[in-house]
Amino acid sequence: MYSTLYTGMNQVTPTGAPDRLSRQRILDTALALVSSDGLDALSMRRLAQALDVWPMSLYRYFHDKDALVAALADAAAEDIASPAGDGPWPKQMRELLGQARAALERHPGSLHPQDEGPAAVRVRDAGLTILKRAGINGTEAASAWQALLAYTAGAAGFNLDTEDFEYGLNHLLKGLSARPDE
Repeated sequence: MYSTLYTGMNQVTPTGAPDRLSRQRILDTALALVSSDGLDALSMRRLAQALDVWPMSLYRYFHDKDALVAALADAAAEDIASPAGDGPWPKQMRELLGQARAALERHPGSLHPQDEGPAAVRVRDAGLTILKRAGINGTEAASAWQALLAYTAGAAGFNLDTEDFEYGLNHLLKGLSARPDE
């Protein structure tokens, strides 16, 4: 495993060119591992093996596995654009969650309601803004967002086809529209 030569922090490939370890290279490799074997199979040791580096070298970039998983979630959220500010709120929510579903399919196990990375917060804030436009505020909006994102993650995890995803999402959004007045 550690058969290549090392010079300082850089790995030297057999051709003599340095193969630098970077945050992005670690994230890309971690994503490949998670995509092929699932989030539970990801460990710092396994990731180090895939990168052909010493496990301790990863801790220079990520404090622990939780920090790595949070960075993966944020990387997934970077692919999600906020919907345009006009149009009916259910259409905007469908667009946002459709993008989230696609990101979750590409990045399994990522994007949780509690994620605090900049991109994940941007997506959550976009969802909450849409819900506020629908007249849902405060803790009810936060609960609704968690439910919608959980449904979306489940649909991605079960490889639900688009028609079935839309069917369920339509009913969730109708339920939010028909909620009793406070």
